[in-house]
Amino acid sequence: MSHRFNFTGRAKILKDDVKIVIESHANKLICNVQLRLEGYDLKPDAQVVVEAERGRVLRLRHDWGLVGKAFAPSGASSQFEISALGDPEDVRYRVLVVEPESCRLLATAEGLEADNAQDGEPPQRSLLPIVMRDLHGGIWELEYMDETPTLVLDSALGTKQEIRSSPILLSLLPGAIRAILIYLAHDQQGEGQEDDGDMAESNTTDMWLTQGEKWASCPYPTTSEHSDIDEWAQKAVTGFCREKKLHGILSVAMDMTQED
Repeated sequence: MSHRFNFTGRAKILKDDVKIVIESHANKLICNVQLRLEGYDLKPDAQVVVEAERGRVLRLRHDWGLVGKAFAPSGASSQFEISALGDPEDVRYRVLVVEPESCRLLATAEGLEADNAQDGEPPQRSLLPIVMRDLHGGIWELEYMDETPTLVLDSALGTKQEIRSSPILLSLLPGAIRAILIYLAHDQQGEGQEDDGDMAESNTTDMWLTQGEKWASCPYPTTSEHSDIDEWAQKAVTGFCREKKLHGILSVAMDMTQED
């Protein structure tokens, strides 16, 4: 099958109909993908492809099988190895249903995350996942704003473990949080992408805006005036800094740097 897909007119597969579980066997990371596709009016002989991706560079493609085997109410599964992608925490997945003759994309699920098979429960996920990547001289950027906002940090800053215990991360969070809240508040006014009814994406937006309202001590604006949303987001960021005692932490870090 060709790797060049036609993305015109595709349907959206709900995340409730996709279950991705990561298991460890003999020092290998195995990704098990279960699908339920009986309700999507798809051709049974269409091909299902699963892609596992870290950033924009590392990607693995798995031929899951034909749509027809996922027509049972309980769904069906297929697995493949993802050890080559490294830390599974930062890996995103998408499911593509492709018409073999034309390579026309019939349906897709984007920005998927995996569960851990150790206890059978979804893992606790950060509201703002962190990904390390070479930003070619940049410091940070945001991605997946319409799905799960993710903070990308330049890999030259250190490892993820080092960054999480460093004041560097705390110094970057206010700007990133403000950008996310402004984007999502505008998106709720119809200025972002249209709502396609994906419940998981809606829940992520709700969690961010609810947290923003808590930090700002007021609801996010119901108007699309940028100045109102910007003012609200700044109040939220100030509330975040107070909650995390950011001023004191950074002051101590600066004093230690001056002593060195």
